[in-house]
Amino acid sequence: MNVPSIENCDLHNKTVLLRVDFNVPIKDGEIRDVTRILRALPTIEYLVNASAKIIIISHFGRPKARDNNLSLKNVIDTLSQLLNKKVKFIDDCVGEKVQKAVSAMDARDIILLENLRFYKEEEQSDSNFAKQLASLADIYVNDAFSCSHRAHASISRITEFLPSYAGFCLQDELKYLEKAVSFKAKPITAIVGGAKMSTKIKMLIKLTEKVDYLVLGGAIANNFLLFSKVNIGKSFFQNGVDDLLHNIVETANKNNCKIVVPEDVLVAVNPDYSTSISRRTESILDGDIILDIGPQTLSTISRIIASSKTLLWNGPIGVFEHSAFASGTIGVMKVVSDLTHKGKLTSIIGGGDSLSAISAAGLTDKDFTCVSTGGGAFLSWLGGNEMPGVAALQK
Repeated sequence: MNVPSIENCDLHNKTVLLRVDFNVPIKDGEIRDVTRILRALPTIEYLVNASAKIIIISHFGRPKARDNNLSLKNVIDTLSQLLNKKVKFIDDCVGEKVQKAVSAMDARDIILLENLRFYKEEEQSDSNFAKQLASLADIYVNDAFSCSHRAHASISRITEFLPSYAGFCLQDELKYLEKAVSFKAKPITAIVGGAKMSTKIKMLIKLTEKVDYLVLGGAIANNFLLFSKVNIGKSFFQNGVDDLLHNIVETANKNNCKIVVPEDVLVAVNPDYSTSISRRTESILDGDIILDIGPQTLSTISRIIASSKTLLWNGPIGVFEHSAFASGTIGVMKVVSDLTHKGKLTSIIGGGDSLSAISAAGLTDKDFTCVSTGGGAFLSWLGGNEMPGVAALQK
């Protein structure tokens, strides 16, 4: 997919408004995964070397109002350290304070502005808000693939007011995903986990038209088990999706796609999830909570992946944050990584939780063909939906 690249414009002494995704997981004031920041570094460093003035903008979380816990000030030290360069933080993203700071910038200076979502106009794709942001710079660069499925002011509206280009992270993700969804290297396996069924329905239908195996984990697998009249105890599932599940099964049958659900599972036996017990799916008790796949299912999935040429994966297949329920997700991660390193598998993994799962497995994005920073964006792309941020750059 062709998008205009920053390599094709004169950046010398120009002020660049760079949209990134610094929505990183933070716990107790500590960033738990820096992948999204690392992915932005090549573009930032390229702009610095081109003698540009760089204004970085991003959202962080889903604030209802200004909230210090969701301030981008929380990432400033890590960003400065990773760049080995002082980055200045301004606690706003429009207005006089920001304008003064931008006016005082020299070539190669970097400023990080406050959380865009402190302004409701960001998610409303407000034209005036986009115009205020655009007034700060000469050029706009989108390097946030993970946000490009959103029609927000800083993603798609802003391109109406500035010459607009794609950064390297966005270009790389589009290149790999376009290759993956060409669905040429068969057999193809798709793994879909996580909790929310409704956000993944379109993608599941699209996948059953194209892939050979659709492997399900997490709450999505619970829904399919329940649909097949299997007792899932007190496990999480989504109500009111039976018609959608019927459509997915029907489409899969029509296209010779095999849907794979757990044969055995790990269930919680105490409230703090510190202990697990393995059960066959036909033996699940009324009080059980399914939180991971069992060893037999792990073995089955591993065999399927070993027979595949391409793997698409979105969402963990267990509650890997608890060590008693991490073996499924981490076990599959290691199988995929090993086959990728041997050149036997093209592996495309996406989603914020997937990034955390990779870290939990002691692996990095270099252990896979492509690790997308996008969750919803990855799903949207696989579902064949238009990406407002990408479409805006093409226009």
